[in-house]
Amino acid sequence: MRSSWPFAGRETQLAAIRSALESGGAVVAGPAGAGKSRLAAEALRDTGGVAWIMATAAASEVPLGAMAHLLPDQPPSGNVIRWAADVLRREHQVLMVDDAHLLDPVSAALVHHMVAGGRARVLATTRSGERAPDAVTALWKDDLLPRLDLAPMTLKETGLVLAGALGGQVEAPTVRRLWRASDGNALFLRELVLAGEAGGVLAERHGVWHWVGEIPVTMRLRELIEGRIGDVDAGERAALELVAHGEPLAADVLTTLVPSATLGRLEDRQLVTVSRERMTVRLAHPLYSEVIRAGCGTLRTREVLRSLADAVEEAEGRGGEDVLRVALWRLDSGTAGDPALLVEACQVARSVRALDLAARLGRAALAAGGGLAAVTALAAVLNYADRYEESEAVLREVAGEPLDDMTRAELMSVHGLNLFWGFGREAEARAALTDAYDTMTEPESRQGVLVIRTSFEQAMGMFDEVRATVEQIRRIGPLSTRLEIGLGSLDARLLIHEGRVRRAMGRAGEGLDAVDAQPAGLPALTAALADAGVVAAVAAGDLVAARRFADAGYRIGEDYVGWDRALVLFGTLRAWVCRLQGRPAEAVRLCRQAAVRLRGRTPQGALCLAELAHAYALTGDVAAARAAMELAGELGRRIGYQVEFAFRSARTWMLAAAGDVAGAVEAALEAADAADGLPGYELHALHDAVRLGAVDRAAERLTRLAATVEGDLAPLFARHAGATDDPQELEAVSLAFEGLGMLLHAAEAAAQSAAAYGRQGLVRQQRAAETRAWKLARRCAGARTPVLTGLATPELTPRQRQIAHLAASGMSNQDIADQLVLSRRTVANTLVQVYERTGLSNRTELAELLFTL
Repeated sequence: MRSSWPFAGRETQLAAIRSALESGGAVVAGPAGAGKSRLAAEALRDTGGVAWIMATAAASEVPLGAMAHLLPDQPPSGNVIRWAADVLRREHQVLMVDDAHLLDPVSAALVHHMVAGGRARVLATTRSGERAPDAVTALWKDDLLPRLDLAPMTLKETGLVLAGALGGQVEAPTVRRLWRASDGNALFLRELVLAGEAGGVLAERHGVWHWVGEIPVTMRLRELIEGRIGDVDAGERAALELVAHGEPLAADVLTTLVPSATLGRLEDRQLVTVSRERMTVRLAHPLYSEVIRAGCGTLRTREVLRSLADAVEEAEGRGGEDVLRVALWRLDSGTAGDPALLVEACQVARSVRALDLAARLGRAALAAGGGLAAVTALAAVLNYADRYEESEAVLREVAGEPLDDMTRAELMSVHGLNLFWGFGREAEARAALTDAYDTMTEPESRQGVLVIRTSFEQAMGMFDEVRATVEQIRRIGPLSTRLEIGLGSLDARLLIHEGRVRRAMGRAGEGLDAVDAQPAGLPALTAALADAGVVAAVAAGDLVAARRFADAGYRIGEDYVGWDRALVLFGTLRAWVCRLQGRPAEAVRLCRQAAVRLRGRTPQGALCLAELAHAYALTGDVAAARAAMELAGELGRRIGYQVEFAFRSARTWMLAAAGDVAGAVEAALEAADAADGLPGYELHALHDAVRLGAVDRAAERLTRLAATVEGDLAPLFARHAGATDDPQELEAVSLAFEGLGMLLHAAEAAAQSAAAYGRQGLVRQQRAAETRAWKLARRCAGARTPVLTGLATPELTPRQRQIAHLAASGMSNQDIADQLVLSRRTVANTLVQVYERTGLSNRTELAELLFTL
């Protein structure tokens, strides 16, 4: 890690300090570790004649102690302050006073004297909440200097600081976690990063920095926090330990364990905070808890946790969160003897997607004799955590036992989910749920297993079966609210299949509104609805709505701790939207961020890595695209049409990036054939063929789809296909794509318009269209497609362009020869011809021509 930390987001504050210095100076105030000293030093970096004064507690008892290094050893008799001011003024034009609240009274008076008399410009820092000498306080109270208060860093500032300090991309949930743990304090953030790297919990994976695990409390961090806490007596220490292990802790519960007077003293010292609305107690900073807990020995920790569990259980009216906390305290204190409590806590943890914690509680419940209830809870948790083998092993423990309908429905649903998503055994998964349905009589249980089976049929594109099963579910009887919401995502998918994509967007939105109206969150249903909403919005050409649906799904992953599946899925869908907006580099960033959350082989992993390969291909990085596809084979499971289309689409553009445009066209048309009955995907595959020049092979089908698919996109794709030889119409298509926010498509249409003008000999119009294409392409942050490459090198033959593209991407002559089945000499001769026609002399210049758009 770099030793210097950037001042991300502090440009305005720097400008304010520098402006104040021009007219006399300023006092910069803020909490400890807010970065006051670094910010002041940055403001003075290019300023000469600065006297640096570092006030300390040790020197605060000595008159002029902070100034000793700047003054002669023996002061004369008479006015000491005037003498010192004259000495300082002769040598220095600016005084930089760090930690001015620690100045001794004489030094403080000297600083005040120099400011009041205009003898020097003064920049001072002081800690908020600390008592300062009256002479220092008077600097801003008497309007001698402006006071600039530094707020804690924002989430965005924290992200920029981390990216600068670590020298790379940092995963968004990691940024959020470190921001919360540091509370926006720059000093604490630095110590957290150092501790994370030293402890191995902050590491780089797939090019993205990612935090996994608990915060390791290093000696440096412990000393720093204990210095902030200061001296406390035994009673205060006991109270802090209770809060550290139990926060947020109801004040009425805490005061059964510690005297109110002790709690009051801690609040006065700003070591704890008490929420006025809910009367809950927390430590004043998140890291206080980490350090205090780390300082408790095993026996003391058990005693504290046992006391907390007893106190909360004795209180009345506690909710599910308290059930979870009490169970965890009992488990960690060695007093967890009630399996029912552990099962209930496991279910609560699962509902908030704290999956690792839920698995731990479920295993403890099973070990404590929780029986069938523990198996049911634990198997479901392991499925949600993508730990399919473990989930199946738990299910086998109750194989052959008699089950009631509700329990059978729950267990067989988990089994079916394991088979389908975990092992790719689609037919077996459907058959297992059908068999379960046939053995049950209770209506809601039968409906439940059919909903799960129908989700499999939907993923496989079996829409006739989906429609029939939905009707069967409704015939069984009235639906619970949960099942009604669950059918909403299936209704949306059916509407997409029928081309009624605007109605599908509305149905997904209605379902999300229904979820919001429920007292308890329904994360799995939220994810299904948001996923359908993204697909429908993309098919309609409404990328703003698509991003809104994707963001709603991503928030589920952020809010429910440990549900990596949602972060991977919706991070990928965000990337999909970015790519369609013409931002492939941003799509790469989002996919790489999602990839750090991959666990085991999952369809979400396959979708993520296929999208990553597609985005890389659009940036011209063939090697990275191939590496992503290889990784997809290792970490992904290719199940369902959504994943299948992502792979086929990626292959199209990987071939195009490698210069094989003819092969890319065939791949696009094969993808369109495979997507028959999936109009949203078929549209994009056919339009890929149009973008690659095969208009005649896609136009008729696009025209047919335009008549059946709602929204702006299908008619625009068909219009594009019909405008091949009409440069003015192609310009209009380009403008329409730009209006939808699809900038890469707009750039390509503009480039095609330029080519059409050129064929007609209209040079002036051609150049205007080329200029528009170049301007749009530059907004696409490095996108490189055949049409845009052709714009850059219209004089090259397809073979020359193919070899030039591969050479510019970094491949050697031998590698190119091996890939294209040519001789090395042929490749070399072709490159000579390319250089002659373009006026270039080396691969670097060739890359600039081909790739710098």
